[in-house]
Amino acid sequence: MTVQILRLTGLADADAEEAAAALLDDLRGHPDLRRLLVLDDTAMLVQHARIYEGLITGKRIQDLLCVALGPRAGNSRVLQLPGNLGGTQGSGVLWVSDPSGIDWRVAAAAIAIGHAGGSTSGLDHLLGLLSVEEIFDGVHAVITQKVPGKVASPGLRLAGADDEAATFAGALAVASRRLTEPGLGSDEPFPGLLPAAAGGVRLLDGGELSRCRDDVIDSVRAATGALARQAGIGGIFRRGYAGVREHVIEAGAALADLRHQVDQLLQEADATGRLSEKQHARVLAVGVQLPAPTAVPTDGGTGPGAPPQSLVHLTIADAIRGGDPLVLVIRRLGLTERELKRRGSASYAQEAERRCPASLPARLADPPQRPSRPASGGDLRDELGLDEAKKAADRLADLMVDVGNREWSTTTPTSDEVARIRIALDGVVKVLTEHAASVADTSSGARGARRTWLGEILTPTLRELVLKVLVAESASPSVGGQEAFEHARDRTAGLLAEWTRDVRTNGVLARPSFATFDIDDAPYADEGDVAEVKEAVLYQPGQVMWQLCGRNDLAALDATVSPQAVWFAPRLNKAALAADLPSETVWTASGSYAGLLRLVPLRAGTAFSSWGSDALAVAPADPAELWP
Repeated sequence: MTVQILRLTGLADADAEEAAAALLDDLRGHPDLRRLLVLDDTAMLVQHARIYEGLITGKRIQDLLCVALGPRAGNSRVLQLPGNLGGTQGSGVLWVSDPSGIDWRVAAAAIAIGHAGGSTSGLDHLLGLLSVEEIFDGVHAVITQKVPGKVASPGLRLAGADDEAATFAGALAVASRRLTEPGLGSDEPFPGLLPAAAGGVRLLDGGELSRCRDDVIDSVRAATGALARQAGIGGIFRRGYAGVREHVIEAGAALADLRHQVDQLLQEADATGRLSEKQHARVLAVGVQLPAPTAVPTDGGTGPGAPPQSLVHLTIADAIRGGDPLVLVIRRLGLTERELKRRGSASYAQEAERRCPASLPARLADPPQRPSRPASGGDLRDELGLDEAKKAADRLADLMVDVGNREWSTTTPTSDEVARIRIALDGVVKVLTEHAASVADTSSGARGARRTWLGEILTPTLRELVLKVLVAESASPSVGGQEAFEHARDRTAGLLAEWTRDVRTNGVLARPSFATFDIDDAPYADEGDVAEVKEAVLYQPGQVMWQLCGRNDLAALDATVSPQAVWFAPRLNKAALAADLPSETVWTASGSYAGLLRLVPLRAGTAFSSWGSDALAVAPADPAELWP
């Protein structure tokens, strides 16, 4: 809700009626007119009776306050009002006979002292105060329920304060800059997302590939044992070499079988996306165990009852919550993305040849009929290729695990998934960067320092907002990069708008809906702020204040009664001030002042409210009799 202002001052009758009618009819541009503040010329109030009647009966306005500007019409000592203002049934009126005002104490004998005003008039200050919903409501309640005749002259006592909405916007800009700065940190792929860590593939014991590898190793072991036994008979192979040669041939056959199985599987399971059902069955048939395609069992910081989140989201969440700037996270995701590009298993044929050259099984299959010369067991193992056969078998087995992690595993993130998250983060950064650029940098002075401090307090919550956007992208993937960018951009802007609305309702330190923890609650104001606000709010309403009244109109004010007052202070300072200020204090979510607004009623009979077009027909015959 907001306070709408209708400015009738200075308008001709027809223009004033047109302005009021246009406001009532503008349901789209001004959907909420429950609080209406009308600025009108004092001398034109009666002439505008039809306008006020239309406003009151227009079925759109709940509470109306009129600020009447200027002295009474002509030389009249009566403030003439239409029936819809003042009196017993009308709305409240604040009479500003002089926007420059005077300094005055509420006492019949008190004299007027010229007010040393600044560049902002008292009227502007008053309108600024009444534009704050909480102050409007407080003034409306007091003037309509406690002020006789519902007409009063306003007086001001102000202390500078931080506007909550502007403070939040500034602090959010500080937090946005912190998240989007280049920053320092590990500039490398996320290791937890790489195939070796995320794939979860292994070779089953007893599976075809494991059996072939074990056959190679067993045959190599048997040949090595036979060599050792022969070497023990003097180190010269006169007999028994045929047994060694037999085991070497067996190792070559097993290695050739393993290499064949690997080559065949690389071709049959070739795919750059998910394996087909047939390919999946083929991979399992040779004993490559693939992990089940299940999400990580955690809510990823999205709140109770939220669906499990992907490994990519959880990894990025850890980095962002750990303090990594978003730009750094984007860079690391780009590096990770390149490491995750799937080439298809057929592209690893050359790697299989490198790890186990085709010449090696052939060499093992045709060992020499006898050693070329007497040699130690170690030299002969090298000559026969036994050690190389074992290494090749292990390398082929490792290759199958590597390929399985990179190409076949459903738990290894895909480069497309990482790219979508990276591009979504680009969309988030764009919105945060634009917000930071739209808010002036007020880093100097006490208020700037406080906004910086508050920005640091809000930074963890802004990180949660970013993660909320990424959760949405992870749960409902976009069809492409452009869509991921646009969705993230729109979601970020929407959450920022929602957070801003929450701040208006519940305050800067209230937990927004997307956060998983409360924002640190610490006093915003320093000792100097607290003292200044307390001095203004606790000021006695009857003492010298800035009264928005002309010198010649002081006699119309009733100085014999205590004035009413509305105390107000920014909600930002509530934690530090609530115990010391009046219980009636209005805590404002916006506005740039703390202090009090005093309402001095008019003398009995001064304000005269009548119905009908001829307001003067029933006015007192001798206005001079109004005062003793």
